[in-house]
Amino acid sequence: MAPKGNGRSENRCRYYVRREAERRGWDLRHVSSGGDVLEEQEIEAYFPNCGLEGERPDFLFCLVGDPTIIVEAKNEAGKLKQAQKEAEDYADKINTTGKYSIKLAVGAAGEEDKGFEISVSFLTHQGWFSLTSHGFALTTFPTKAEVEIALKADNGSTKVSVPSQAEFVDAAIETSRILRTAKIEAPLRPKVIGALVLAMYQGQIDTTPSNALSSVNTLAENAVNGAHKLPTQNKERLKDALCLSGADFNRLSPYIGRVINTLKRLNVRSVIQTDADFLGMFYEAFLRYGYDNNALGIVFTPRHITRMCAELVGVSVRDRIIDIAAGTGGFLVAAFDAMMRQARSAAEIEKVKDSIIGFDTNPTVWALSMLNMFFRGDGKSHIYNESCFDDNIFSVVSRSCTRAFLNPPFSQDEEPEYLFVNRAMDALEPGGLLTVVVYAGIFADMDHNAWRQRFLLKHKLLAMISLPEDLFYPTAAPTSIMVAEAHVPLAPTDKIFMARIWNDGYEKLKGKRVERSGNQIDEIVNQFHVFMKGETVISELVTVVEGCNILS
Repeated sequence: MAPKGNGRSENRCRYYVRREAERRGWDLRHVSSGGDVLEEQEIEAYFPNCGLEGERPDFLFCLVGDPTIIVEAKNEAGKLKQAQKEAEDYADKINTTGKYSIKLAVGAAGEEDKGFEISVSFLTHQGWFSLTSHGFALTTFPTKAEVEIALKADNGSTKVSVPSQAEFVDAAIETSRILRTAKIEAPLRPKVIGALVLAMYQGQIDTTPSNALSSVNTLAENAVNGAHKLPTQNKERLKDALCLSGADFNRLSPYIGRVINTLKRLNVRSVIQTDADFLGMFYEAFLRYGYDNNALGIVFTPRHITRMCAELVGVSVRDRIIDIAAGTGGFLVAAFDAMMRQARSAAEIEKVKDSIIGFDTNPTVWALSMLNMFFRGDGKSHIYNESCFDDNIFSVVSRSCTRAFLNPPFSQDEEPEYLFVNRAMDALEPGGLLTVVVYAGIFADMDHNAWRQRFLLKHKLLAMISLPEDLFYPTAAPTSIMVAEAHVPLAPTDKIFMARIWNDGYEKLKGKRVERSGNQIDEIVNQFHVFMKGETVISELVTVVEGCNILS
């Protein structure tokens, strides 16, 4: 094994390891002070006669005081395999003494201008193998939970931890910074991310600058071609929407490796295999904190709100779902996941896959929603890169759906949001339910009074739920969730559920929305279910009013 160097770049790689380990929940204090970490000579000082015989791994991480992970860091991006092998060799030396059993080894390599990367291996009865989750290797420092599950399974597998919102935000900001440095125009950046994630999902990207773009495009194209149930027209349109070609992307090649290493911190390939909305969560962070929102003119619905809406109206395997302004597919994903959890047979699973419908006119955004469903195994994806106001296209879905979800574009003079609300109701069969995030004044201000009266002559308002004012921060958009029943007029004696969520589990702190305690979403959802059963609602957050108060 190579002797230790004192180069500044290796120290930076060691710093990167510390930062990633701390981000993943490890305590960087010395083990004797209640922490989890020993460095270099501290290892033999704390565990004498451990078999190292003067050799000094960069780090030893301990779980409940027991030596658990050996880490070796190298100062060049091309030395990851060397770092991994040396970490495994150090672990073998310690294990040979019979005093300890170290089954995890971590290699780290890189430099600031090219990015850093991490690999993780596990010692099985057959030797060292990559630690995997859902069949894919972990690509960032493992959490304590991932380590504990791996040790219990003892077969080289674990259950990947879905990244926290803070991790998504950090990766989004770093990715945006790299793309700005590469001089990729703002409207093209979502396309880059979509293509890279799809290529990473498909296989190993060749990050050599001369080969990087062609490697990304080939892998992405192969992934789309492999979706056998996807109509040919959609395949061609999807490949075209995600193809990185031309002068706009030639500048990207030297930076692709850095973007990939940043995305690897989120365990992309493993997390996509879970029911987490990886693309949705990443884009929410990317567009909110690391990007100019105005470049696409779209504000994406926070994923905890899309899940809330799906729970609110109780989607089931019997439903047919539509979102006429689908964006990246957040509502469709939330509904799809809820339905798949209920599916009990192959026939029900196939029905769910054939029950998701969406529209979006932006080719890149449409491609992202297609990818979201693709990653979930929905090979049909009835998501149209068309306007929902095109009568010829819309006639296919008119009055055929049971649940509609919507967050219409705000402040579009040519297509005001109430037109989207009307169109969504047109897609529903009688008795179907619409759940829509709307501008807070739509059922209160005078500008919408005439529309409200026309709407209520056709449809029944069931609920208005006010949301926190900073929900879409940094965009200032006071919003509410409206729930309405299609093609059933509101009667003066009908009851309407009126509620206010002050705490959605997040708060604005230092320019970001971060997690907080006291989330009121579950209480609102539960009380709405009580209301829909005709039972008495008991909550300080809810008021029930009669239809006559709205009609007048």
